Amino acid sequence: MINVKNLFFSHGDNHIFSDFTFDLCPAELVLLTGANGAGKSTLVQLIGGILKPNSGQIQIDNQDISKLSAKQQSLLRSVAPQRRSFFLAFTVNDVINLVPKGQRVEYLDFILDTLDLKELLARKITELSIGQQERVSLALALHQQAPYYLLDEPFSAQDSRATENILSVIEFLKINKKGVLVISHNQDALEKNCDRQITLA
Repeated sequence: MINVKNLFFSHGDNHIFSDFTFDLCPAELVLLTGANGAGKSTLVQLIGGILKPNSGQIQIDNQDISKLSAKQQSLLRSVAPQRRSFFLAFTVNDVINLVPKGQRVEYLDFILDTLDLKELLARKITELSIGQQERVSLALALHQQAPYYLLDEPFSAQDSRATENILSVIEFLKINKKGVLVISHNQDALEKNCDRQITLA
């Protein structure tokens, strides 16, 4: 379980979280919504170890992430950020295989097929559309073996077909007992499938 307890976090005088508590269980799909600036992406960055809370505790499977190295944290959760910038002309295949060999999932072919990426493997990431780059970024996160996945706006810049395909992958993760937190403004896409919805004010 991901357990966030009594979390306080602020940017200067901007108090984003005050005594915030949240949990995510295995095989659970949680939809996180809220207005811009409410702290959705900030929460993902805190659980992802990119930001550090002012106080409070974040545990993943009873391990305090503040006491873990980046590598140890990567074994517990994988993050697909809202926007990942690609500046170097790596191929799509190169990008997806940035995951260390010992941490890769065994169902990459399913991910590539479902996200319509197989025909793009030899293409340079910098030549792709924004929507295609976002799907590559998602595939990179999903290629990493972890019990929990944090997906920040995975439907961004996607058409209806791509959205349905991403939903299929998310449902696959849930069936395979992964805990999934999804940030999305596209509530219609997830409301029927999610176990819980949390709205940040």
